[in-house]
Amino acid sequence: MTVEETRFITEMLQAIRGDIAGLDKRFVSVELRQTAMEQQLLGVNTHLVALQNSIDHLSFDMRRVKQRLELADA
Repeated sequence: MTVEETRFITEMLQAIRGDIAGLDKRFVSVELRQTAMEQQLLGVNTHLVALQNSIDHLSFDMRRVKQRLELADA
């Protein structure tokens, strides 16, 4: 290979290495954002479970009130 060919290959490899380094930084950023979103969804899911539990208790209480008022069958 000539000096020019060797220099060209070296420049191309350096450019590829730089692109890969940039992609690596972006990949880490995407991973961090994904982790943050997963944590937020976990929090939303926890709130939904608590809300469903509260609704279930309200339904039970309403059923008892209706029974006491004889608005519903026992």
